[in-house]
Amino acid sequence: MMRTLLLAGTALLCLATPALAQESGADLGSTESSDGQIDTLVPETSDEAPTAEAPKPTGDAVLDRLNALESRVKQLEARNAVLEQQAELNEGRLGSVETRAAKAAQFTWAPTIADPNSDFTFKPRGWFDADAAVFHDREGDYDFNNGTAFRRMRLGFEGTAFKWFNYRVEADFAGNAVNITDAYLQYTKIPHTILTAGQHKAPFGLEANNTDHYNVFLERGMFNNAASNVGAERRIGVSAAWAPRETVNITAGFFGDNESVSRSTSSPTDTPDESWGFNGRATWEPVFDTGKILHFGVAGYYRSSLKSGDIQDAVRLSDRPNVRVDNGLIADTGVITNAHSLRYAGVEGVGIFKSLTVAAEAGKLWVEREIQPDRDFNGYYAYASYFLTGETRPMKGGNFDRIRPFRELGKDGLGALEVAARYDHIDLSETPFLPRAGNEATTLTVGLNWYLNPYAKMQFNWIRFSGDNTPLDPNGDKTKGDAFASRLHLDF
Repeated sequence: MMRTLLLAGTALLCLATPALAQESGADLGSTESSDGQIDTLVPETSDEAPTAEAPKPTGDAVLDRLNALESRVKQLEARNAVLEQQAELNEGRLGSVETRAAKAAQFTWAPTIADPNSDFTFKPRGWFDADAAVFHDREGDYDFNNGTAFRRMRLGFEGTAFKWFNYRVEADFAGNAVNITDAYLQYTKIPHTILTAGQHKAPFGLEANNTDHYNVFLERGMFNNAASNVGAERRIGVSAAWAPRETVNITAGFFGDNESVSRSTSSPTDTPDESWGFNGRATWEPVFDTGKILHFGVAGYYRSSLKSGDIQDAVRLSDRPNVRVDNGLIADTGVITNAHSLRYAGVEGVGIFKSLTVAAEAGKLWVEREIQPDRDFNGYYAYASYFLTGETRPMKGGNFDRIRPFRELGKDGLGALEVAARYDHIDLSETPFLPRAGNEATTLTVGLNWYLNPYAKMQFNWIRFSGDNTPLDPNGDKTKGDAFASRLHLDF
């Protein structure tokens, strides 16, 4: 009976052994290493395993078979140990390959360098806007300059460090001058909160706080620009942004003046003190879904120790007719003296319904003066846009986000097409500067945006503008004209 069992077990084991040996000896393959290859996962001798010395015959068939089986088991154990050792080695080498690949520069439009074993990243960034415009004056004596110009030419870098910090440094080289735009450090460890210190955008309205990459028209609304220039834009300061949930964003900060490489004064012995102020903005999206968004926001600021150029306690509001190739001002208060502080309040709203976007913004600015009566100024814009190719405008953090065409030019289609129209008005008529008293201006803009891909686009604007008592008409009180403007935009 015992002999029968031993023979049966021996037969089963012998049948199983070739299958195990075949499976263990499967080719594991290799990948390239550093000398023309990334790595070699299995040595050339990996199929060779230590062999046990064959047992000597005893003359007993059962005992000889058992000895042979025992020898075979030892060979398989040795082979298994070799394969386990190779597996550990290969796993380590694979991890090394993945680490080296992750540390290498990853490219889109610009390289991003990251270390997977730490929290450091580095990415060059930049963008340019190349504009061209042709003017047609319909009323007034101002001689508009047709031509081209770089509206923006910015280069910088950004990244993360020590897990909880973001940083960015960027400068603008347009206009034959070098200006620092961003230079800040952010701390992100506090839940739902970002603390920012350095030069960055002060909280203001929708178009002003939205990056120009994503705005619909070549330029922001006129009053938006004028009020932002005297109390918001990029300034040195500290701010805190709190987002308790995706649809609520509240930002507030304390800011001084803007800093730039070209900063100077014509009267170094009598330089006005730096202005300072508080800015805040709050936004809410009660409806927030892909292709269906309702957005509302409020913004305001207070600013004191005012100056206009080298004039202490003064302020000046001004803007051009939604185009920058010609620098002629269509809206201008002149220099308002004896102004000790500013107060601003604004509201904004956006509705996104699939391919249709409607947006509006309005604001009012109060100039508080020492002796003379206070003055106030206001303005607003409203527009609608529609994607002919079916895209929808996304929002993130209370601002517009990047448009990604369904079919990119040169890849699988012709890009995305958007048509838009805007009415824009600014009222500076209450200025105490008599040469500009009664100044106000209006523009009507029709636009076509061609998004070649998420990072490049062409914009075309027809701007019909008119103004009363504007600097564009020194010999009369009325200015009317048309501007046909285009822009090539690229950012990375």
